[in-house]
Amino acid sequence: MSKIVQVASVSLDEGAPLLREPSRPAAYRDETFEARFDRHTLVYDAIRSPETGQVRIVAPALLNLLPEIQSGHFRQAGAEDDIPFSVRSLDRQTQILLEGPANSRHLTLDCSLGRFPIKPNDEQFDLFRDQRVVFTLSKNNRLEWIADWVRFYRDVHGATAVLIFDNASTAYTAQQLLETIAAIEGIKVAVVVEWPFRHGPPGIGSYQYWDSNFSQLGAFEVARWRFLGKARSVLNCDIDELVVSRSGASIFAAVERSLTGVVSFFGDWVVGLDDITPTPDGTAPIRFRDFTHVVTPKRGFRHGIIPYSPTRCRPKWALVPSRCPAGAQWHIHTIAKWLPARVVGRRFQFRHFREINFNWKYDRLGRERFDPERFHVDPLMQAAFARVKWADRGGERS
Repeated sequence: MSKIVQVASVSLDEGAPLLREPSRPAAYRDETFEARFDRHTLVYDAIRSPETGQVRIVAPALLNLLPEIQSGHFRQAGAEDDIPFSVRSLDRQTQILLEGPANSRHLTLDCSLGRFPIKPNDEQFDLFRDQRVVFTLSKNNRLEWIADWVRFYRDVHGATAVLIFDNASTAYTAQQLLETIAAIEGIKVAVVVEWPFRHGPPGIGSYQYWDSNFSQLGAFEVARWRFLGKARSVLNCDIDELVVSRSGASIFAAVERSLTGVVSFFGDWVVGLDDITPTPDGTAPIRFRDFTHVVTPKRGFRHGIIPYSPTRCRPKWALVPSRCPAGAQWHIHTIAKWLPARVVGRRFQFRHFREINFNWKYDRLGRERFDPERFHVDPLMQAAFARVKWADRGGERS
């Protein structure tokens, strides 16, 4: 099963009476902020439950637009009666729940911003029912990297399905991306979601003003409520991230057997080193298996008592969707409002490949000189790589 799907999005025209205004103070917006900020998207997707008729509208944070929506009216197309609805505000997200209209396939929103037709998509849980799914948001990552990423999770962790939100890539079409994934032996389900939205401006450092990058968290909510509700287990990692373990265990099997239904784990950077890591010659890209060294974690203590490592990457997670509370939010580095997700274990780690990237956020291609105090050969990564049926560099095999 492989397919490309679209979302039921709604956007405001430039001439709309009101557009989204940033919540970030102007003093903390850099010169790229305006070009990255999404002022226009009103709805990412509308998702209908065939069983109840309830419609869940997933939207970026509505901010100053929220009062206009709250005073508006949702109706079935051609009907006069209002559909009751409630609003749920999440981190960088707004969700609107319409309570089971009799015919919820064709809706309209009337408000001071205008009149907008909305045609909800049905839940598609059966696509991924009982599958072990790796999913991500991606833009212009090389097809070779994506194929290697899929093969790794297939062979090392037993992934059986892939869900990728393609964020308006220009290096290839959604069809080319889908064909790349679907051609990999052992992947039973491959779905590409066309996701044509601005990613949003990043925050400052690791923790300040992460308030305006709506897109990734929106994709997570659509993944959860439209596609993955009946999946056996789910792993979220970026294309430049690979999960390893000391035992060689499957992250999917581990989370399925866990007491809580969620497993969180830290990451370490994988870097290119002068005279050690191969240098791309312009005809072929660097690949995961070209790397051998990882940054050795530094040890420190916050407030003198709380151990931490300033060089480590913030956590990622895997979970069983049916065990995740409805009120929790799938987040980039944790599951918000779900206490077990805050417990970061040591059984699994991920490797974050600095050069598997096209520098969309900052320049990550600089090489370093080997320093035994800072870097070490990574046996966990080498052991995992040995289990993968990689494609030949001169051709393709599954």
